Amino acid sequence: MLVREIMSTPALTIGAEERPREAVRLMASAHVTMLPVVDTTGALVGVIGEADLLRPALGPDSRAHLQPSSHEGAPLPRKVSELMTSPAHTVTEETDVADLALTLEATGWKSMPVMRGRELVGVASRSDIVRALWRTDSDIRQDVIARLHDFALLGVKTAVVDGVVQITGAHTPYERQVAAAVASGVRGVRRVQCERSVTTTR
Repeated sequence: MLVREIMSTPALTIGAEERPREAVRLMASAHVTMLPVVDTTGALVGVIGEADLLRPALGPDSRAHLQPSSHEGAPLPRKVSELMTSPAHTVTEETDVADLALTLEATGWKSMPVMRGRELVGVASRSDIVRALWRTDSDIRQDVIARLHDFALLGVKTAVVDGVVQITGAHTPYERQVAAAVASGVRGVRRVQCERSVTTTR
């Protein structure tokens, strides 16, 4: 799968000059964990996430401490630009979702902005990936068959078990290569196994 097939679009953004409280409101109301931050021209200049907002948003509660603290702390940030992470790490529409998943796992991030050149076109998140994976084997198989037919691979047979597509009946290396590429582009497909010797029923 490619990122453009699973991303959420359009991207919900916030201006760099907005108040952090507005970022909190947008995240809470839209149930998102990150907002791309844009300048006055709409260009992406950073991202702001839950962790960026939590630290300055909450002061100590005296009920939880034996002695109230008299330290007022640093001045509260007044603009999103003071809290955002910049530059923003991004992916493109053509990024492999498998690569995106590895990045999110390695970094602990929950989502990333999606770019088309310099244009922000969406956001791809862990939740988007999970939703894309949650398809029935029957639905996946029907989509695979339809796409194989589009490529005139009428003799190819398919079976799908737990998101793994098994392809048989492709008689040449070229047919097997095309069939595997076509099937791997179907949303919800986890892996493609292309064999000529296994018999399945269509």
